[in-house]
Amino acid sequence: MMIGGPMTKRFKRVLFLGAALLSVVLLPGCSLLRVQPESAVVPLHYRSASELALAIRQGETTSLDLLDRYLSRIDRYDGDLHAVVATNVAAARVRAAEADRALADGEIWGPLHGLPMTVKDVFEVAGMPATSGDPKLRDYVPENNATAVQRLVDAGAIVFGKTNVPYHALDVQTYNSIYGTTNNPWDLSRTPGGSSGGAAVALAAGFTSLELGSDIGGSVRIPAHYTGVFGHKPTFGLVPRYGHIPPMPGKVPPEVMPKIPMFVVGPMARSAEDLALALRVLTASDREEQSGKASALLPPRGNRLHDFRVAVWFTDSFAGAQIDDGIRVVLQQMVERLRDSVLDVDESARPNVDLYQMSFVHQQIMGHMLSGQPLPDWLAAEQKVIQAAWVPFFEKYDVLLAPVALTAAFPHDHKGSIVTRSLTVNGKQTSMMRNMVWARIAVVSGLPATVAPVGFTAAGLPVGVQIIGAWCEDLTTIAFARALSRLVGGFVPPPGYDP
Repeated sequence: MMIGGPMTKRFKRVLFLGAALLSVVLLPGCSLLRVQPESAVVPLHYRSASELALAIRQGETTSLDLLDRYLSRIDRYDGDLHAVVATNVAAARVRAAEADRALADGEIWGPLHGLPMTVKDVFEVAGMPATSGDPKLRDYVPENNATAVQRLVDAGAIVFGKTNVPYHALDVQTYNSIYGTTNNPWDLSRTPGGSSGGAAVALAAGFTSLELGSDIGGSVRIPAHYTGVFGHKPTFGLVPRYGHIPPMPGKVPPEVMPKIPMFVVGPMARSAEDLALALRVLTASDREEQSGKASALLPPRGNRLHDFRVAVWFTDSFAGAQIDDGIRVVLQQMVERLRDSVLDVDESARPNVDLYQMSFVHQQIMGHMLSGQPLPDWLAAEQKVIQAAWVPFFEKYDVLLAPVALTAAFPHDHKGSIVTRSLTVNGKQTSMMRNMVWARIAVVSGLPATVAPVGFTAAGLPVGVQIIGAWCEDLTTIAFARALSRLVGGFVPPPGYDP
């Protein structure tokens, strides 16, 4: 590059990162905790959904102006990120204008009135492609919204875009032959995770304040961990799933959907408060999509850190569960911060379940689902045993803290399949399938699990923690995430996306 000549995009990002690191606080072990000055003004596109909904109601901004701001940012940054894969701008602008007129007339549609947002491209949204990364669905444009999407719309949200996914949401990376590869804004050479990778990137880059994801093996939680945002896997059966792909469109009627095991639909955001807001919208009193087990959200067990009895499970005798030292250091520092706040943390407590067995059961159930076979009686019974084993644990503890994945975001690797690929953990190769070991805990058990950002590796990559709670106590894990984020800092914009 010539001295005084135009800087390359990569060089600009290096300069920006170097400047950003000047405001970094070093913690023991050289991991990084980025903190924003309390006096810093948060730009509109990085405010929470709760704050933006209030700003619209109070006239600080309009729905149409906020939509145009998001579209401008997508036009500016998404060429490198490839997070948003489809939009319906004309319809969104019409709806945003209607929202602004309704507000001027004193009419409020709901808690999300006029809020523009995107959703993961596994959900049917009227007027937009719904592909789930499958070339066979490239031209499929549904006429109706998925049930969960409709609940967001009924609460006032304006869905203007779809975010990228792997083929049929079956990978921990986000890429497909229709839309290509989604890149992590913290390092474009790395994955943002999957399958809700596009959703996580859209949040991190300030393209939306709220997202709708889905999770059957960590698909909400792993991308949240890799990109530094918040994600929530609800209690099984709590949020409607009809209109999600897979299954393929029209193949499974609404009354059969509750019989499909394990997978859930859940919110992603940049704050725990927004997770609670979205979850209340997504859960309703009607029962057409409920599993028969989940009844209603229970109130949180506490709101301040000192209200919670905390257990920690970061290590296990199962060799396949060993986490990389880069994230272990950050998670342990989080524990020490909790202890410094005079919170009692039990690092030896364990539920009466076996990590390897839960992983085995998850894989067996997935195998039967993908082959279209019903679960054998022994497998269904084994899952019930695992679920029952958690009950006494949560009589003594309120939340269990666990890793989300084995590593921080790793470099793109699309050779072969997730079954044949490997992952480097502490300098050694392990199967990429093991990256979901910790995430499977909440899937097999059907329990709620919230991911909150807690710091950065020495290489500057985000690290999240998984907060698991008792059945239907989703608001407890979210409340703990909110209290924890006040201690460790919460979401931080990636360098280069906050002008």
